[in-house]
Amino acid sequence: MRGMPRASLVAANTLGALILAVAAQAGGGNEKVLLCHGTASATNPYVLIDVSVNALQGHFDGTAPGHGEKNNPDMLFRPLEYETCAAQAADSGGGND
Repeated sequence: MRGMPRASLVAANTLGALILAVAAQAGGGNEKVLLCHGTASATNPYVLIDVSVNALQGHFDGTAPGHGEKNNPDMLFRPLEYETCAAQAADSGGGND
């Protein structure tokens, strides 16, 4: 996925997040998801957090608190595939999964 244009990654991954949010809301809306929250730190580029599905939109459109223009983009964490957010970002090129 490293060769994929960033805009394409953002669009595809935002769609995936929205599908997840809609599916979770159909189940009651109290579900939480693991999110690799991008930071502006070179030594700690991602922080693993769990958020309500109702907060996903803010993380992917940049309106949630703590998003700066120098931050790495957020991505949904895939714990069955990766041990850490850093490993996931390195494999997928980072951002908005």
